[in-house]
Amino acid sequence: MANEFDPVTLRHTLHQTPELSNHEVLTARTIAAQLRQFGFHPATDVGGHGILVTIQGAAPGPTTLLRADFDALPIEERGSLAYCSQHSGVMHACGHDGHTAALLAVAAELRHTPPARGTVLLAFQPAEETGEGAARMCESPALTNAQIDNVYAFHNLPGFSQHQIVVRPGTFACASTGVAIELYGKTSHAAYPERGISPASAMTGVMHTLTQLPDAYPDANSLVTLVHAQLGEPAYGVAPGQATVMATLRSDDNACFHAMKADLIDKVNTLAARAGLTVSVCWHEPFIAAENSTHHTQHVVNAAQSLGLAVHRLTEPMRWSEDVAEFLARWPGALFGIGSGEHHPQLHNPDYDFPDAILPTAKALFTALVAEHHGCITG
Repeated sequence: MANEFDPVTLRHTLHQTPELSNHEVLTARTIAAQLRQFGFHPATDVGGHGILVTIQGAAPGPTTLLRADFDALPIEERGSLAYCSQHSGVMHACGHDGHTAALLAVAAELRHTPPARGTVLLAFQPAEETGEGAARMCESPALTNAQIDNVYAFHNLPGFSQHQIVVRPGTFACASTGVAIELYGKTSHAAYPERGISPASAMTGVMHTLTQLPDAYPDANSLVTLVHAQLGEPAYGVAPGQATVMATLRSDDNACFHAMKADLIDKVNTLAARAGLTVSVCWHEPFIAAENSTHHTQHVVNAAQSLGLAVHRLTEPMRWSEDVAEFLARWPGALFGIGSGEHHPQLHNPDYDFPDAILPTAKALFTALVAEHHGCITG
């Protein structure tokens, strides 16, 4: 058929022009233009630069939302690809260009064979890397009162065989947040430290508290990673009056995750008060855990098996986070993985590139799920 959509070409275009979270103006424009070429009327600026397409079936039925993300990372690309990033210090190092191209391929299919019943929503989401985009889309007027029966999304997974479908009921990806703890005392001359208020002792107490946090929650898989610490300035004549500690908290259990955060604030405030310090605690890039329903995970398994795809069942959740969790907290569904190759460069690495070979796999699995719920497409 003339002018047939080529997801590989589209992905390479997106890869060349990556944009950081909350700045995806050109990317959103490119996606919306392609959807209009298909004959759809996408809603734009949904929760930021998000895009939503509604495809109505002829008969009543369920509503299924398929989601892809499209923001990039502040990483300088290293490689010799013909379609390398043209934006210095920004690249698609997580494969969101591929996620988007795959969902556009589904859109191309649905323009010819719309659902026989119910409604299919295609959600193209910005700002996943910062944990903001999904919640903003869910809270937008377009979705805030929506009744959605099924939510599906995928992430490409280096380290797994190409085309292998990776599933897990319950927690698929962990909750996480960055935390920055600032301790404020009083600076003084290093010859008269008693005239100041040093945060040094409290700083070491905060670091110890952070590393011990997971021990209080033995029933969950939790992790705290110290990422930065600074006491004062590198000046021999100055007794410090300020300290900073930064860490990342993770857990596979949302209740445990929220309890860890509350526990940390209580203990930091106690340490600061004892030392006569004031304290500031700021959270950055917060993600809740992505919780899959058992029912929808089985739908993914069934669809994969119907396509002859190998299925791998995780015994533990992925330690990284994915803000599709916000969709899954509101409506039942499943996040699943598609293997990028056992020796494929890892996510967030400067030599990473989404494997074009799995684009047809992603499209086929999405369309099989749509067919199961809406009776329209077989592959």
